[in-house]
Amino acid sequence: MNAACAIAATRDYVDLETAVKTICEFKGVEHRLEFVTQTEDKIRWYNDSASSSPTRTIVGLNSFPTKNVILIAGGYDKNLDYEPLARPIANSCKSIILIGQTAEKIASCVEKEIKHDVKDVNIYHCETLEQTVLLAKKIAVKGDVVLFSPASASFDMFKNFDDRGKKFKELVLKYIK
Repeated sequence: MNAACAIAATRDYVDLETAVKTICEFKGVEHRLEFVTQTEDKIRWYNDSASSSPTRTIVGLNSFPTKNVILIAGGYDKNLDYEPLARPIANSCKSIILIGQTAEKIASCVEKEIKHDVKDVNIYHCETLEQTVLLAKKIAVKGDVVLFSPASASFDMFKNFDDRGKKFKELVLKYIK
């Protein structure tokens, strides 16, 4: 969507071939659906730490429309509504790993959704980001996507989303081979 908007906004100033070439070469922005690594068995790890609200996490989930996402979410409670996040989780995720103050709120919404639609999503709780990475490593199988997209602010455990995202990438690169 962003690429289409950029092309539309610049079409009178930049020829289409140049615009497409530039977009294809764009590496993305840190902490925004940032590819971190892929294992030998094709498990892909993504850092979306900037997604500090449910709506932003929904956009991240929509980037992976298959049912093989392991979502790591949760954090500081800004008193947001997590109900809209439940259906996208039920549709995209095989598992969610929750941390922080919002873990129970997110779990409750997802539990209601999967009970209502008779879907299966494994729900795990961890105390630290390190534990979430280790658990995701343990439960991920060939072809899965591990998406760190908190849907919450970072202030319960980190300085900000940048600090949180850097810590996630550090942990992934430390433990994932």
